[in-house]
Amino acid sequence: RQEEKEDLQRRIAETEQMALKSQMNPHFIFNSLNSIQQYVIEGDVKGANSFISGFSKLIRQTLDFSSKERITLDEEISYLKNYLQLEKNKMEDIFQYEVTIQTTQSLTDILIPPLLLQPYVENAVRHGVRSLKNKEGIIHLFFIEKDDFLECRIEDNGIGRERALQLKSKNPIEYQSKGMSLTANRVDLLNKSSDRSIQIIID
Repeated sequence: RQEEKEDLQRRIAETEQMALKSQMNPHFIFNSLNSIQQYVIEGDVKGANSFISGFSKLIRQTLDFSSKERITLDEEISYLKNYLQLEKNKMEDIFQYEVTIQTTQSLTDILIPPLLLQPYVENAVRHGVRSLKNKEGIIHLFFIEKDDFLECRIEDNGIGRERALQLKSKNPIEYQSKGMSLTANRVDLLNKSSDRSIQIIID
């Protein structure tokens, strides 16, 4: 009976994780369609075609990864680079991005839960470097292997959380991102159903 109970709890947790991941897909689509719309408004056909190509790849990756419990670190980094390039093009190169990898293992051998990091990268873009006026924004992604765990760190030189909240109160965004809160809920579920815990720190 105990084994049946544990198996049921595991299946419930997996179902809830899938539900949370499915809620993130419309979030991606909403923001990307806004970007395409902006190109159309500005009459930039070449820019629109390029963005649609990258956007299509992102959608394919999102749908593919949403059905998996784990993806490789190589796939995750490719996914985040694609997303950042789309935002960089849309924002007329107001920021650059860098990726630093420090691991003794192959990136294809390291497995992580899919779609956990993108909401935090998006936060760095939309509430950090987006408001810079000098086009000198930098978003730096770090993937560092330490002992028996992997540190995934996202840094930006944006305006800071306090200033971003002030601007948000003056210019409210119609669609409020729920990606980070959904991810926090997913992490809670993952930690309850796995021996390996995930920790999120925002500072």
